[in-house]
Amino acid sequence: MDDSQVRIDRWLAKQLPEFSRSQIVEWIKDHKVAVENFPELKAKTILPAGTKITLHIKENPINIIIPQPQAMRLDIVYEDNDMLIINKPINLTVHPGSGNRDKTLVNALLAYTKGNLSDLAGPERAGIVHRLDKDTSGLIIIAKNNIFHSAMTNLFKKRKITRIYRALVWNKPESFSGTIDAPIGRDPYNRTKMTVTEKGKEAVTHFRLISSFADKQNRVTASELEVELLTGRTHQIRVHLAYINLPIIGDPLYNLNRDNLEMPAQALYAEKLAFIHPLEGVPYKFEIQPPDYYRSAKERLETISDIII
Repeated sequence: MDDSQVRIDRWLAKQLPEFSRSQIVEWIKDHKVAVENFPELKAKTILPAGTKITLHIKENPINIIIPQPQAMRLDIVYEDNDMLIINKPINLTVHPGSGNRDKTLVNALLAYTKGNLSDLAGPERAGIVHRLDKDTSGLIIIAKNNIFHSAMTNLFKKRKITRIYRALVWNKPESFSGTIDAPIGRDPYNRTKMTVTEKGKEAVTHFRLISSFADKQNRVTASELEVELLTGRTHQIRVHLAYINLPIIGDPLYNLNRDNLEMPAQALYAEKLAFIHPLEGVPYKFEIQPPDYYRSAKERLETISDIII
């Protein structure tokens, strides 16, 4: 791509992958993007090479949503004075955003704890130490206070929290186990997707083959994997597995034109969490059984296939 012939909104989106192009367009409309000799700057404007661009934005340019308590059912795996371990279902967004202003996990947590949650990540992410995609179910850690939240964030940075997922994928990995070390960033051609890109952030994923499913001609059609996250990029497991031709069954973004086995979400769930409590020094391990939609998909694969270990 010739950067000298790119619209300013697309150029800025490429340079600032953490923000959507629609957000950048709003900055331009609100005159928060300044370019000398272009007083009426538009999103489609193409600037000469070497042009100086100045952004006049606040530290948090996205409109903050103050979530309100909403009573909703929570599947609580564990609770103490510092944390909650929640088994999050599919179709539940973790925190409010532009497309989901309420009925999120944060809204439910505020109602359950009567507001006794950490606020280090801001009011719209009260208690949230890490995220799961809307359509990824499983274990998630919630912080009740800032001291615990800060200490857990430090554990994440040091990669001292074990996060294990299970996934059903099409095809079979070339090896019994492996590591995918490939940087992930926003897809410049589809802002709803992430992609492996040299300009992305470090992303490392381990995987191990659990079992494979073959058709009547003994051709492997699908596999079950155990997946461990070392980093936590958006859509990381989904992007990395698709990158090595192991798309997750039922994934609406990274498994295009493949059978989804009539699944309501991608066949991926956060199965295990393990860490040493950063304040008490006590080891904690949590594990859940597969959700019904995942179990049904696996049973269907077993019914139409021979299992190869």
